[in-house]
Amino acid sequence: MQRQSMLEGWPLTKAVKLIIIINSAIWVLTVISARLGYTSVYEEMALTPLLVYPGLHVWQLFTYMWVHSLNDFFHIVLNMLFLWMFGGTLEAVWGTRAFVKFYLICGVGAGIIVYLVGILFYPATPTVGVSGAIYGIVVAWALTNPNRLIYLFGIFPMKGKHFVLIPIGFAFLDFLVGGTGISHAAHLGGMAVGALLVTGLWRPYRLKNRLRYYYLKRKLKVLSGDGQPKNRNYKN
Repeated sequence: MQRQSMLEGWPLTKAVKLIIIINSAIWVLTVISARLGYTSVYEEMALTPLLVYPGLHVWQLFTYMWVHSLNDFFHIVLNMLFLWMFGGTLEAVWGTRAFVKFYLICGVGAGIIVYLVGILFYPATPTVGVSGAIYGIVVAWALTNPNRLIYLFGIFPMKGKHFVLIPIGFAFLDFLVGGTGISHAAHLGGMAVGALLVTGLWRPYRLKNRLRYYYLKRKLKVLSGDGQPKNRNYKN
C-alpha cells in the first residue's frame, strides 16, 4: 500500500514519459556513435556560443537540451529523475500541452542565457543537457506546492519550499566555486525563466502591480505605526 501511494504521489505522466524515452534514446545513440568515431551530430546539437552566432547555428538553442554528457551517466539519470519527480505533478495539474510548453520555454530560455553569458566568457565551450528546464520545473513545483512534504533520502521530511533551496543553493555554490564543468548559466537561467512564468512577472503589468502592492503594503505599515504611543523603558 505504501508503494502504491508513493507512485500516486509522483505520477509518470504522458509527456514526462515521452521526454524520458526520447532523451534516453538520443543518449544511447550518441554514445554508440561517439564510440564508433562519429561525433559530428552530437557536436551540432550541443550549444556552442560561437556557432550559434555569428555561426548562425541557431537550432542549438533548442537541440542542446536533448543531448547529455557522453562520459557521465549520472548527468542524464539525475535530470530524468528530477523530471519524473516534479514534472509529473505539474503535468497532472496543468495538462500535457501547458506542461510541454512550459518545459520547452524553460529549456530554450536557459539556452539563450547560456549563449549570452557564454559569448562573453566561454565562446567555444559547448553546453549539453536539459538541466535548465529541470531547474525551471523544480522552482515551479516549489512555488505551486510550497507545503507538500518530501522525504529526503526517504527519511527526513521537508516541505517543498525548503527542499527547493537544496538544488538552488547547490547551483549558487557551484557558481561561486566554479571549475566543475557544470553550466551555471543554464541552471540559474532555467530557475529565473521558470519563476517568471509561474508567477506571471514576465508580463510588465504584473510586475508593476506586484511592485505597487509591496510599496503600498510597506507604506500602510509605516502609517499604521504613526500616532501610536511608543513604549520606552528608561533606566537610571
